[in-house]
Amino acid sequence: MIYTLKDYKKNYKNIFDADVCIIGSGAGGAVAAYELAAIGYSVVVVEEGGYLTTKDYDGKPLNNMKTMWRQAGSTISFGIPPISIPTGKCVGGTTAINSATCFRTPEHIITQWKKNFKVDIDYKSLEPYFERVENIINVTELPWDVLGNCAKIVKRGADALGLHCKPLKHNVKNCKGCGTCQFGCVEGAKQSAEVSYIPLALQYNTSLLTHCRAEKIHFKGMKADSVECKVYNEKGESVASCTIKAKIIVCACGTMITPLLLKKSGIKNKHLAKHLQIHPCSRVVALMEEEVNGWVGVSQGAYIDDYVDEGIMLEGIFVHPSILAASLPGVGREFFELTKQFSHIAAFGVMVHDTSEGIIFGNMHTSFSWYMMNTKDIQTLKNGIAYLAQIFMAAGAKKIFTPISTFPVISCQDDIEKLKQTYLMRSQIPEVFAFHPLGTCRMGGDSDCGVVNSYGKCFNTDNLYVADGSIVPTSLGVNPQITIMALSTRIAGHIAEQLSK
Repeated sequence: MIYTLKDYKKNYKNIFDADVCIIGSGAGGAVAAYELAAIGYSVVVVEEGGYLTTKDYDGKPLNNMKTMWRQAGSTISFGIPPISIPTGKCVGGTTAINSATCFRTPEHIITQWKKNFKVDIDYKSLEPYFERVENIINVTELPWDVLGNCAKIVKRGADALGLHCKPLKHNVKNCKGCGTCQFGCVEGAKQSAEVSYIPLALQYNTSLLTHCRAEKIHFKGMKADSVECKVYNEKGESVASCTIKAKIIVCACGTMITPLLLKKSGIKNKHLAKHLQIHPCSRVVALMEEEVNGWVGVSQGAYIDDYVDEGIMLEGIFVHPSILAASLPGVGREFFELTKQFSHIAAFGVMVHDTSEGIIFGNMHTSFSWYMMNTKDIQTLKNGIAYLAQIFMAAGAKKIFTPISTFPVISCQDDIEKLKQTYLMRSQIPEVFAFHPLGTCRMGGDSDCGVVNSYGKCFNTDNLYVADGSIVPTSLGVNPQITIMALSTRIAGHIAEQLSK
């Protein structure tokens, strides 16, 4: 059953009982809900946002950002430079607003977890979970026509330089490339959690509480006993309260919120809300001779991993003209003349496998983060931008626009060489984004290494688990969706074993 605002008893404490209460419905929570419900356990899923479907998507990003993105996409980490970190606040969580890009966890990363944090996981043991997730969300490789012209242009430049531009894998069905992946798939093609796992869970004994925010987890001794929640309407007014009593409680609120909920609930651990890693990203835009129409095709089509040993992944990114145009350089007539050529604009992204770390602070109503890119990561990002400028140059770009204040426009090879040799200051790259927050409740072999064990159970508790990006111990260097889903599948299996006892 799906509870919407009209289904709660107003000014009354709504009481729910279940075997498992799962807080959050994204990559971690939705997966755990289905896996446990399918076995036969009763599940209550608590979700702060609403349940949106294709009828709610009008193809206008700014409208959908208000309803799907936390704080309408205005979540920013403090530091130099400030970094935008958008996350989802709707059924499906951030899977509903991501680019549908799918990578398995790199094997060497898992080896690092085992070595550095005593995590009891190896790549081979995760393979069945990868396969199960990929089958359920239909991970597939799309044809180049659907990947879009930006991907084709970058491939042309990469081929000329002897690099390897490859199609990304996506969790989609019958994708025609409408290009609104981050703002609600108007085709219903993206197999995000609200399209795949949540409907599967609802076929069993699952209740989905929408517009319901967990405020605190209550304990009896070391045992999590219940979850206290409030129901909020579209104006942000509290209109009802809920209490969910459960044998097992799973936090899956995401990297930015879960540590705050645990802190408020009395969990103490020296690693809690620390070790935030985010994959800092930026973009390079190119003005091409040919017509590109970059908004046609998936928003993230292809990737280049030739520089992965340097901590650089180049991945496609093209967003709606109403957003991308605002980031183009120039003012007045200069800006206007450039926007008139928007159909000839191509764009691609740079992602850094970061070594910097940040922290989370604030409260459940307003979360904040502090993340300062270190010198190494700043130079890595600069190098990635230079490599991408080189690729666009090789593809025949007329002009190249970067987010670096001292190199806003690149028009020749000499400019690229100067950029490569430049030592970049933090203040010289004002436009940085991040879409993959991880690590604030990281896994570890014991409480000296992390907040939860290798099956997601919080140390010093009997029945409180975490299943979201916050348990991923380190930056991955690739998009984390499949990693989170696979780990959640594994955690759900362990919870089922505990319940059966």
